[in-house]
Amino acid sequence: MKSAARFRSIVLLLITSLILGANGMKLLAKDSLVVNAAPGFTGGASAGRKITLASLKGKPVVLLIASSPKDRAFRSQMKELKGRYERLASQGMLFFAAFTSEGGRIPSNIPFILVDDPAAVASVYDVTKGFAVIVIGRDGNLDCLSTKTLPGQRILDLSINNAEVQMQLRR
Repeated sequence: MKSAARFRSIVLLLITSLILGANGMKLLAKDSLVVNAAPGFTGGASAGRKITLASLKGKPVVLLIASSPKDRAFRSQMKELKGRYERLASQGMLFFAAFTSEGGRIPSNIPFILVDDPAAVASVYDVTKGFAVIVIGRDGNLDCLSTKTLPGQRILDLSINNAEVQMQLRR
């Protein structure tokens, strides 16, 4: 199924390039970096704000999905993030949490934005139960989705070496 969708995308790109010509391809090339767009979500309603993922373009985002702040994997991921928080924050990274069963206070020095509809966000990211850490690049790409905790350095590496940076290095 994925190969059929990929084939359709390539055919559509080729047809579009024939219609638009070289100038149109330059426009498409910039947006083609987003090969796996992260599903959108909103957060911050509990703090009286509405923050959408789309409004954060240009900033890397970490989304943690867990049943509650007491979840063992969530706490383990928090320990990993705590050691690298200053470096992650210097990259402009924002942190979101979606608790699917039980809310609560997050005991951390990392400022988290709570997702408005955690169950829907977990569903759209196909996390039906358990834990997941999701890294979304500055360009909106879903750079990583893991159901296991990630080392803080790995998350930092993902935020630094996104598709946009790789494209610049190739020039």
